[in-house]
Amino acid sequence: MPDQWVNQVRQLLARASDQQREAFINLDALKTSIDAALQAAKQARRDGPHRMPYPIRRKHLLTQVSLKSRYYGLCEEIQAFVYAAGFHVLQELDNDQLAALLDWLTLQAERADAGCDSDLAPPAR
Repeated sequence: MPDQWVNQVRQLLARASDQQREAFINLDALKTSIDAALQAAKQARRDGPHRMPYPIRRKHLLTQVSLKSRYYGLCEEIQAFVYAAGFHVLQELDNDQLAALLDWLTLQAERADAGCDSDLAPPAR
């Protein structure tokens, strides 16, 4: 009985290390996607001022990110975005970065609603 348990634990650890390697392979695609979203948000900011005051817009962005995170289960993607931006927690992002994150999450949510494959995952076919 103990040998069987040890073998099961070894198998679980082997599968976990395989999944971790796959996550690092997909990290480059994630970073490229995040960089594009950040550039788009900065360009939108340059094109025209936002009508909402900074603190109100910030609260709105944080709330929208939180809602999408909970509804679509995108917590790990949000944390990866935060780390890629060079921070440790979501609240450290400025409004432009939050807008970029929200745009990116919106795109991922639309794909999930439409049943499309993610850019970051192998095809489900």
